[in-house]
Amino acid sequence: MGVQNFRSVLDRVSAAEHDAPMTWKRNVLNAFGNVIPNFYHPPARVLFPCGHTVGHIAPLHVRHLYKIPSPAKFKSDIDFLVQQYQPLQFSELERLGRSPEKKGPPKYFVLSFDDGMREVYDVIAPILREKGIPAIFFLNSATIDNNELMWRHKVSLLIERTQREPARVPPQLSIYPGNTVGEKLLAVRFADKAILDEIAAFYELDFNEYLRRSHPYLTTEQVLELASSGFEFGAHSASHPCFSEISVEDQKEEILRSVSFIRALGLPCRYFAFPFHDHEVTTGVFSYMRELELLLSFGTSDSRLDPVPFSFQRFALDAENSDLTLPEILNQLSAKSFVRRLTRTEVIHRN
Repeated sequence: MGVQNFRSVLDRVSAAEHDAPMTWKRNVLNAFGNVIPNFYHPPARVLFPCGHTVGHIAPLHVRHLYKIPSPAKFKSDIDFLVQQYQPLQFSELERLGRSPEKKGPPKYFVLSFDDGMREVYDVIAPILREKGIPAIFFLNSATIDNNELMWRHKVSLLIERTQREPARVPPQLSIYPGNTVGEKLLAVRFADKAILDEIAAFYELDFNEYLRRSHPYLTTEQVLELASSGFEFGAHSASHPCFSEISVEDQKEEILRSVSFIRALGLPCRYFAFPFHDHEVTTGVFSYMRELELLLSFGTSDSRLDPVPFSFQRFALDAENSDLTLPEILNQLSAKSFVRRLTRTEVIHRN
């Protein structure tokens, strides 16, 4: 890297110090990503981009959780992928799970989408079919057929409801100066999710009515139709907990319930994607996944490497990356890889 390039990076970092924290981080990553070589060498040379939903307007149950890409943005990302890389066929994924190759510059990609929301059927699958792109859809078994609302989606609906009456504070929440009801709701953990139903009663918000009216999730019929057209389905837990917050036995139960649900539909279930992330998941849990004959596991630690040979880390196309182009996302991954190699934090530690 030349002196002039280093000076340019320093200038951009200096300017970024006056921005909001996320913008500052993004500017730094973009600056380094644009001037260093491509350091992002994923295992088996495969990119694992992932998302949740796509739409012109985010549905209420995700609106206050993360940003989503528009159909135009999603199509642009897909066009870039097919121009630069090859979609990896599922037969190759099976080989990858048994004998992972060494890392190198990306050559292939595998798309996946979490939470089994209805836009998979209405928006995402039609676009992918048109372009001939395979994908894996990861399901939370408890929400299929709109049987119940996932607890984080309850949070988003509650935040939307509180904005109509900002002066009303649910007695279940302790609000201190500088805090908002929305911030407190976003901080609710899986173990305390029962409080969300109590707060909904306070606001006279009916989650079941929202399920009946909006149908936010896939139905069994839609899952089977998508499977018959060539898409794969994987497990994403039963109720979408953060695995680092529940016991090992509960982790295994969440995996088993979601895998069993998909297989009971007559579909193969060979893949598992951890909800939120796979931080602090132990090797014993991964061994249990092998006992269930799962071939691949997925986390969300983007540019990091996993010591578990059948576990791969994905990167997001939505949330904090929803307004970035795919080349910009890859530049950031390259910068993260560079920093993690220097700091020797590239490989995930597992107990």
